[in-house]
Amino acid sequence: MRTKVLLALLALFFFLLNFLPSFERDLWEPDEPRFVLVAKEMVQSGNYVMPHRNKKPYPDKPPFYFWTIVMSSKLTGGFKTPAGILPNALAGALSILLVFLIALKLGYSEDIALASSIIFASCIKVWWQSSHAQIDMLLSFLVYLSVYLALLYLQDKNKQALILSFFVMGLATLTKGPVGLIIPLGGVITYLVWTKKWKETRIFYPSSIIAYLFPVLLWLVLLVIQAFSGGNTAYLENILFKQTVVRFAKSWHHFQPVYYYAKVLLYDFFPWSVFLYYFLWQVWKNRKKVKLTDNQKFLFSWFLFTVVFFSIPNGKRGLYILPMYPAISIIVADYLFKFKEKKAIKIASYVLASILFFVFLALSLYGMGKFKPTVLSNITVSLPVIITFFLFLFLRKEKDFKNYFKQTVIISFSFFLLASTVAGYLFPYLNKRNSMRFFVKEYEKFLDKNSKVAIAQFRSAHVLYGNRNLIEFPYQDEEDNIDLFVEYLRKTPNSYGIVKKLWCERLKRMGIPIKILAERKVGSKHLCFVKIEKKGVENGGN
Repeated sequence: MRTKVLLALLALFFFLLNFLPSFERDLWEPDEPRFVLVAKEMVQSGNYVMPHRNKKPYPDKPPFYFWTIVMSSKLTGGFKTPAGILPNALAGALSILLVFLIALKLGYSEDIALASSIIFASCIKVWWQSSHAQIDMLLSFLVYLSVYLALLYLQDKNKQALILSFFVMGLATLTKGPVGLIIPLGGVITYLVWTKKWKETRIFYPSSIIAYLFPVLLWLVLLVIQAFSGGNTAYLENILFKQTVVRFAKSWHHFQPVYYYAKVLLYDFFPWSVFLYYFLWQVWKNRKKVKLTDNQKFLFSWFLFTVVFFSIPNGKRGLYILPMYPAISIIVADYLFKFKEKKAIKIASYVLASILFFVFLALSLYGMGKFKPTVLSNITVSLPVIITFFLFLFLRKEKDFKNYFKQTVIISFSFFLLASTVAGYLFPYLNKRNSMRFFVKEYEKFLDKNSKVAIAQFRSAHVLYGNRNLIEFPYQDEEDNIDLFVEYLRKTPNSYGIVKKLWCERLKRMGIPIKILAERKVGSKHLCFVKIEKKGVENGGN
């Protein structure tokens, strides 16, 4: 009972930690404003089947995450930051519970199951994705749920659980495409092949296939009808082919080497990646002596299939492998309890405690001088320093290491305090750096209701925070649109433009009299709000 209460408190604390700061920051470039804008335009247009952005079809993602933003906007008071983050904060908190249930179903003790949830909740990537308005935390939660339901079928032969698992895979597909099916199903099939149970375990029934196809085909049928009736057949080709098959076979951005995820896990799964790589090395070194159980094979199948699958395409991002984080969390918890007497584990714990202490201390001293925190954040930042200091002393005195579980809780709680420290100190700084709202408000004073604003490289935040549609051009890169951009500003009365400062300097060298009215660095981009002077229009016409 105490374990379940602690688990519930952990999930609640995790939710509040990720959701509450959303009321004090804007949506950050590039993904967050885009996704919230798409959801906002769903409501404005009444079209919930074909997503739009800037009143143009948006074929990059299916609609499920946008539907959740629409629903959360009713609870949070409109299409602002909390509306985009609420689905992910809730998905992250529920995922903590699912990790616990998956570990229990695999036969692990409640202590190991709870430690698995703590490890999962306290790693950097899970916290970050649960506190940002991106798709992958919601997708991952649906993958975790479908894996848990599939596990119920494999363990208990509960066919209804299998049917429900496939239905959830359908919802995951509506969230981010075929990976919602491929990852959970691929992990399960890998496990069945590895354990040689694939002949005696049937997972494809007419009922399970129908359960998957029902939500997917329902949306696709409505989409096809709307696309052909509105002449948007290019949208169908884009979302059904380019964003799936082509993107996997021939990525057009985020190029990374094949070993990318081995590097990413070091910092995305921190602080537990230290233990993960140590245990993976132990398993490999003793592969002839150590015989993995079926439950361990299930976890390794889930883990390895996901990493191998996403390592194949050239385009890679660290958040792509988030759907397998429960597997590595349980693997780490299992081995920590098995090898807690090993000297290397004790040393690693001492080192981790020391690092945490000095990181917290450095953050506290730097934050108090650099930023202007509130009284609450001052109290918050002092707690992790005190706790990690006593943790370090506690570990030094602990000789038999029997209270490792208690130490795990304290270390993880310290990490949560670090996260709240970052929210209290760093988020206000990052908000000014990454939010487009400040720039929009700066250049809006030059506009009237009849003004036209063109943008050389489209960014949704200008529309979301400016409440006006922008003139955008057909190509993704600014350099490909620059001629069309200049031509539009020359020919259109009362028109303004948004372009990078680099191009302003180039255009001036080309003799185009472009005038910078406002400028600001947003993220890594130095943007300018410009106008071509009247003299330039006359010269351009000669």
